[in-house]
Amino acid sequence: MHPSNVETFIMRHERIIVLALCIVAACRIFIFNAAFPLFNNVDENQHFDLVYKYSQGYLPRSGMENYSREAAELFVLYGTPEYLFKPEQFPDGSFYPPAWTYQNVRKSVYFDTKVSKWMQWKNHETGSFPVYYMVAGLWCAIGKFLGMEGGNLLYWIRFLNVPLFVVLVWFSYLLARMLFPDILLQRVGLPLIVTFFPQDVFYSINSDVISPLLFAVAFFQLLKVYFEDKSYCYHLFAGLIIAATFLTKLSNVTLLAFLSVILLLKVKRLLKEKQFKKYFPRLVTLLVVAAIPAGIWLVRNYFVLGDLSGSADKIEHLRWKVKPLGELLNHPILTHRGLFFFLKELTKTFWRGEFVWHLERIASSGSDLFYIISTAVFILVSGLGLVVNRDKADGRHRFALTMSFCLLAISVFLLAILSMLYDFSDCWYPSRDQPYLVSGRLISGVLLPFLIIYLDGLGRIFCRLRQYVNSLVVVVLICVAITCFEISLTAKVFTSRYNWFHLDKIK
Repeated sequence: MHPSNVETFIMRHERIIVLALCIVAACRIFIFNAAFPLFNNVDENQHFDLVYKYSQGYLPRSGMENYSREAAELFVLYGTPEYLFKPEQFPDGSFYPPAWTYQNVRKSVYFDTKVSKWMQWKNHETGSFPVYYMVAGLWCAIGKFLGMEGGNLLYWIRFLNVPLFVVLVWFSYLLARMLFPDILLQRVGLPLIVTFFPQDVFYSINSDVISPLLFAVAFFQLLKVYFEDKSYCYHLFAGLIIAATFLTKLSNVTLLAFLSVILLLKVKRLLKEKQFKKYFPRLVTLLVVAAIPAGIWLVRNYFVLGDLSGSADKIEHLRWKVKPLGELLNHPILTHRGLFFFLKELTKTFWRGEFVWHLERIASSGSDLFYIISTAVFILVSGLGLVVNRDKADGRHRFALTMSFCLLAISVFLLAILSMLYDFSDCWYPSRDQPYLVSGRLISGVLLPFLIIYLDGLGRIFCRLRQYVNSLVVVVLICVAITCFEISLTAKVFTSRYNWFHLDKIK
């Protein structure tokens, strides 16, 4: 089929294609959530414990609290050693079968001993920002009301990721259609690549799973506020979404910088158009509604937990120490080799996540190389195009790209500053040997801005070849490639006897 015919077909069936992508995304996220056993190496135990406490209406009163008995029992029953242990470490065969397959396991000494040990340990996520835990806690309460318990309740909480991700796919289409109404690559390519994005945090109970959606909604609304004349109610709702985004993850603080830019530019435009008095109360509404919930939580943290972020106890638990001012610049990230390592590792984890299986990273050198090279090339090309062709770009298109670059740069810079700020002592990650905070999930909020840049760079490269190949076909090929990578790397996970597909198998 000729490239022009491909575009015509896609444009005629655009909404149907996006709806189909939403269905594919739902199936994909559901299957992978079901396939991965419970309590992975990315703090799923800690996040579940906090979700369960919120579901009972309990709000933590200290930065670190012991695990609840209910959570500890579920850890022992449904946890797997497959993430952090190798089969050869269990020569007596105790690696299998799962504990839940034994009918009387709760009455055993083994069970009581394990539960008691878990209850003695502290949950270092206790002081985390609350929005995800409130949402997931409510979802958990609904599951309990519907009669779910045990492993089914645990997977029910995980399956919250399905509707969250589907809405993210659909919202990526709305965002692209608003920003790039004449660019098919963005309108269809953005929801397409989001559908198959291989970040494994979406297969876990984890507060990072909601950041991309909330951040995208806030990004969309602030752009609407800048470009259009929106109502009081719209500004009020935008303020609530901004507050919710910030109160999901401290690293989403980058959104506040974007809010400041939008407000300044909007005021400048209103003054020029002599509309400032008419519009000013709406901007105040936006700012106040965003600030009040965030401010209340920060003040609550200061008086209840002892610091604004609520992370002081966690940092002490991890044995991180703030460096003296004179040592901040003594860091390998300020060398060419260190900066390259930091950006390389951050790119890898931003794409595919951090899960391990039998203590080995679920990754391959081939897929990681593709993520690194394609990201570097497309971001560089997009940035150069933005600078060189600044007079040719549509104003809204250019503004969105510029803001996307700023948000991505600030997010990466934030992780770099945190890497420099602390002496990580004997912590295993980050460590003194590799003092880099390179967990891409921490800045997952900028997923859509990143992909907007990624697709823009791709489009600029293939625009000269459009007579021979449609750029959307290239995006499809990329999605096929990353899906093949993901399936091949996780095939061993699907055979686990600890996952959702085996829950009903009782001895």
